[in-house]
Amino acid sequence: MKACKVILLIVSFTFVTTHLFAQYQEQQPQKTPTEMASEQADRLQKDLNLKDHQLFFVDSVLQFNFVGLTNEVNQMKAAGMQTMESYRAVQIKWAMKTEEAFEKILDNEQFIRYLKVSGRYRDYKKRKGIK
Repeated sequence: MKACKVILLIVSFTFVTTHLFAQYQEQQPQKTPTEMASEQADRLQKDLNLKDHQLFFVDSVLQFNFVGLTNEVNQMKAAGMQTMESYRAVQIKWAMKTEEAFEKILDNEQFIRYLKVSGRYRDYKKRKGIK
């Protein structure tokens, strides 16, 4: 009998917490691509010690690319695209545009640090033939 009460209590607790978590997520407003770009630019400023003019360019690139990525993904959804490979290809395309722009904005040390922070350093080395 005690085991039954414990199980019932656990199931009830799980249901309530799941329900509350779902309500909390619904209340959180979805961030716009511009807001996400701004937050990432702020993080990069701290991680890479960006100068003011670099921050301006990084923020501009991120805002343009985040909006572009979002628009392209929305067009794909509207067209009924279902394959994850298609979405991944679009994501990679926009990441490469960002990487190419950052390579022009950042100094070599900052750029390498950016690649490492973003988890793309190994791929970059492979593409460039660096050991």
